[in-house]
Amino acid sequence: MLKRLLEKRIVTLNCVEIPFQQHVYKMQNCVEVLGIEAKSLQIENNKIITGYIDDQSIFFKSLRFGQTIIHFSDGVNKAIVQLFVRPSGEIVVEVKPYLGEAEIVTVYYRTILADTFIAIDLKGALKHYLVAHQFMNREDSIAEVHYQSMHPNVLKDSIAGHFVLGCHTDGREIQNANEYALANRQASLQFSKIIILQRGKRKAIACDRLLTFMITNHVFVGYEDIPDYQNEVENYVKRDCLIPV
Repeated sequence: MLKRLLEKRIVTLNCVEIPFQQHVYKMQNCVEVLGIEAKSLQIENNKIITGYIDDQSIFFKSLRFGQTIIHFSDGVNKAIVQLFVRPSGEIVVEVKPYLGEAEIVTVYYRTILADTFIAIDLKGALKHYLVAHQFMNREDSIAEVHYQSMHPNVLKDSIAGHFVLGCHTDGREIQNANEYALANRQASLQFSKIIILQRGKRKAIACDRLLTFMITNHVFVGYEDIPDYQNEVENYVKRDCLIPV
């Protein structure tokens, strides 16, 4: 609790000389981003933000510094957006989409530097998926990934063929040292091209699809040690992602 208060205080001090200005944030209203096409929204704290749905777009306007939760619904299923308004008035959002039809790739943490540090293994998770679906062999390696992030914040679009983590919900950049900030989050990535190294030769594989990465806080040394967590994932989706059972 003290750590959170200090972090909030630091953010406030950094922006104390910046006057608050109302900002407008536009987000796509589509299955790729929310998992549903929303028909209605409910804002928990409408003193922080105001918003409305306009066909395929969602607009938010900042009113004051703070954070709130927005619930979206298509009449049956729900998605959640956590929204943070910085002291300057800028808006940062994090989406927890409805995962009913999503193709889920589970991401685990792995140990690095002789078990001294841990990091989320996005490339390892993608390779585990591609091997399981016979896009590549286990002895192959991933050289480049090209994707567009359908998550507005946690994972940015790829740069120069690399995964990019992005930033915290309050706008601070996520570095390797604090990747645990991504634990138990989901992010949907629309891949356009994946290049692998197969017997020393570069090969582009056809994987033009939307994959939702579910980041867990389980730590494994290697993917050969990972048990079958399919039932765990299904239970998580039903329990935490508002899928009716």
